[in-house]
Amino acid sequence: MTKSSVAASAVSVPAVDTIGGQPVDAVEGTLFDIGFQARKAEKLMADGKAQLDTLDANLYDFVEGLPYIEFMRVRDIVITGAVDAGATADGAQKQWERQINRIVSGFSFVKPKSESADAKRKQEQKSAEVAKLAEFSDGDLIERRAELLAKGDNKSVREALKLGKEVERRNATEVEAEKAQRKMMVDKIITRVKELSKAGTEDADTLLFNVLAMLG
Repeated sequence: MTKSSVAASAVSVPAVDTIGGQPVDAVEGTLFDIGFQARKAEKLMADGKAQLDTLDANLYDFVEGLPYIEFMRVRDIVITGAVDAGATADGAQKQWERQINRIVSGFSFVKPKSESADAKRKQEQKSAEVAKLAEFSDGDLIERRAELLAKGDNKSVREALKLGKEVERRNATEVEAEKAQRKMMVDKIITRVKELSKAGTEDADTLLFNVLAMLG
């Protein structure tokens, strides 16, 4: 089938001799190439997304449950691979961070914490600060933060930033818990739908239609 016959079969439109003031023959090759290359680009994007999902899952299988020192060794090897593929050191580091963030979001992965003496000291200091603020509600912290910011001196601003981060930490914990609960429900629904689809019975089909109707 020729280019013209394909276009004619896809969309029924009146024949024209010019497009934008130019003869059709003069622009047809360019327009055809746009359609051809766009299709290839979209397929590459779809294939790339599928491949990236697989690579994320493979990396998750490696890093899940690893202690910090082994996790960092995995990081170094993955970054080296990215650099070997043409990324800069900074670009490879950012690629790693994006991939780990996708794993955190998609698989509820929890990154291991450093076990160095300095890291433990910082963690203990942070835990002490959290404990000191535990008796105050979010509203109390927000109000105190506003008062400190109004003062405007460096010490007050630093303290205000700490209070703001504590409010964010508390809310982030709730958000992550809700996200984990939501993912668990979605996984159960998907598993059940697959089971019903495989069953192929009238009762199973009825349930699937009911679910579809509920979801709109």
